[in-house]
Amino acid sequence: MKPLKILFLVGILAILAWVVSPTLAAPFQRMKAPNLEWVEETFVDYSHAGPGPHPTTESNNFHLTQGGIKWFGGGTVKYEISGVEDVTGGNTAIETAEATLDGFVTTRTFIRDDASPTANLCGGNNRVVWASIDGADGVLATASVCRNVATKEIAGFAVTLDTGESWATDGSSSSFDVENAAVHEFLHVGGLDHTNAPKDGCLTSYRFAGLGETQKRTLGLGDKLGMDTLYSTGDTSSGPGCGF
Repeated sequence: MKPLKILFLVGILAILAWVVSPTLAAPFQRMKAPNLEWVEETFVDYSHAGPGPHPTTESNNFHLTQGGIKWFGGGTVKYEISGVEDVTGGNTAIETAEATLDGFVTTRTFIRDDASPTANLCGGNNRVVWASIDGADGVLATASVCRNVATKEIAGFAVTLDTGESWATDGSSSSFDVENAAVHEFLHVGGLDHTNAPKDGCLTSYRFAGLGETQKRTLGLGDKLGMDTLYSTGDTSSGPGCGF
């Protein structure tokens, strides 16, 4: 090979080495979902078309939402209650339901603050709303939970109670109990999905609710096990049993 050609090739190789070497030396950057990729997970909850299942023992079943989304450690989560209260004492029943959640989410504290609710990262503020959904005998309530796709952190919620339903706060057999429904919705806010089998009918996380039902005001065995899995509550005791 002629000397000029050899020099030319050597020059080209030197240039390539200079260009490529910084790239090779740089650490590999793994592609991952951005930390700000927030999406809403929405739950729709219904009334029974007829009498619901009434097992005689509590189920130990639970389902985690998206494999285990939860509230990370941080400040107080403030929420507002808006809309026209559908029954006297309804808003107080919602606050009582939220206090039940507070006892199991060990990483945060929740409090009602209509004047300055915390922002929901999926839009608006953290809130519970009295609003029309679909009228009587259908959807009782919905819960939308704002979650981070990459980290599974929960960072916001919106709950809606359907004003088209008949609501009560005293377990009236002709109405749906506010606290009963609200604790169920707040379980979604905490990170639990529905349980659906007939054996799960006593659990607060069971998908359906009946007229006059009050047993969902407190958590059942499976509900407690689910919250302990997420938040290490240490409470794996039995619930109140199977009542109505």
